[in-house]
Amino acid sequence: VIPGVVAPALCAAAASAIRTFVGADDADRETWYANTKDIYDDSLEPRPAHGPCGMVQLSHDSSFWALRQLPSIHDCFHDVYGTERLWVTTDRAHFKPPQSSRHPAWADAGPVHSGLHWDVNTHFAPVPFAVQGVVYLEDTTGAMGALRVVPGSRGRLADLARSVETGGAYAAWKDSVAAEGVAGSLVLWHSATLHGPGKNISETPRVSAYVAMLPVDAAPFLGPRRPADRALSLADSGTLAYDDDPRRPRLSQDARVERWRKRLPLLDEDPREDELDRAPLDAGSPRPPFPDLTPLGRRLVGLDAWPDEDEYVFAPAAAPAEERPVVGRGDSGRGLPRDQRDVPALASPALGYRSFGVAPAGPTAAAGT
Repeated sequence: VIPGVVAPALCAAAASAIRTFVGADDADRETWYANTKDIYDDSLEPRPAHGPCGMVQLSHDSSFWALRQLPSIHDCFHDVYGTERLWVTTDRAHFKPPQSSRHPAWADAGPVHSGLHWDVNTHFAPVPFAVQGVVYLEDTTGAMGALRVVPGSRGRLADLARSVETGGAYAAWKDSVAAEGVAGSLVLWHSATLHGPGKNISETPRVSAYVAMLPVDAAPFLGPRRPADRALSLADSGTLAYDDDPRRPRLSQDARVERWRKRLPLLDEDPREDELDRAPLDAGSPRPPFPDLTPLGRRLVGLDAWPDEDEYVFAPAAAPAEERPVVGRGDSGRGLPRDQRDVPALASPALGYRSFGVAPAGPTAAAGT
């Protein structure tokens, strides 16, 4: 959790845009719970823009682009990846009101957002190195349902995977901790960290915006002998098909530009703006892409090339010659051939942490945990 990354005015603008889009009025709590339908039900026409899971199907508001091209956010991802040459995703927002006996449907976040999960394939070592992020637009406590993570989970993937498979998404909940933060905090976590939203049992909605960046050159983060165009994570692939086939290619540079130009959502399966039950705040026909990209923003979108002189500041960790089932720390690999035991679990670089002001705990350390 990195406090002070986003200025109060930018947080207030994004939070206001989310409330306006959702139709939430702080003076009228009933407006927080307007829709009880599942936003992932693709049989609905139009598709709900907000529902009990808390996710808000808003990706291209100008206030979000102000966050995505913010130098201080880019600096944090630069520190973690060790390279400034990054692309930004077109992720969504979150507005999660408190649980209420008057609105029982909102106590069930649905299968996608209940419990803990991973957003990267963890079945084969080395697990790719990818980092996710969320900006707390308002002060966010554990009682409000702050992001929960399982510390050290990257080092015991095999044990946790078995626990989740046999016990369900809440099997490791007792080991999770809340990543609390003040407004303007950026929370970063390795995609191989078991994580998920907490339950909001406070009196205040939780309001946040997801922001993530991925390296232009994925090769050092995939592990050796993997195609350089393989996706690092679900977001990097741009499709839910990644869950069934993690060997899918990553989005091309042109496809990333198209997401900005055509105002497309993070994933191919997510509804487009004209499929939602409400128009974005800058409704028009046609709706133009965000026009005020800075030079940094143009590079993050993929419109302009990054300079070639940037160099990685780490040596990638050793990894097996080929993909193998993950053997987490503490797992002896019993039952596997000797040469497949103690497989390094992560294709993780040593992290720079220049602006974090702390030294990494080791080659598999990551922020937010």
